[in-house]
Amino acid sequence: MLRQKYTEVIKDYEVDEYFVEKIKDLPIDIGFDIAKQIDEVASDLPIHDFWEQKIAGVSDAMSEPYFYLVEFMNQEDLIPIFFDLHRIEMDDYLDYYIQGRIIKLNNDNKRTNEIPREGSEYGTSTRHSDEY
Repeated sequence: MLRQKYTEVIKDYEVDEYFVEKIKDLPIDIGFDIAKQIDEVASDLPIHDFWEQKIAGVSDAMSEPYFYLVEFMNQEDLIPIFFDLHRIEMDDYLDYYIQGRIIKLNNDNKRTNEIPREGSEYGTSTRHSDEY
């Protein structure tokens, strides 16, 4: 009998080419951390048909926090699409925090500064509809 080595998790969302370029333009540690955060919360984003939404986040992958804003659409019966990413100031992040529009990670989804390697949890077990 063959044993299953891991359970593959398929996360359904799309990323626009422009969004991918914005991630690539960031320092690798920050870009990876933001991509990982988005991957973790994509299925929990609020649905609001026909409206662009914004959600703020913070990456602590470097010595200084990097505050950012993600623009996306998430409509009923469609997968979310992420299309823009901006750096923002801490005051702007706090405004989004007060409104409850921030990326929230639970304690099981701890951030890491390590980039995944072949065979690691994030290196092979997650597949996206559009790789970045």
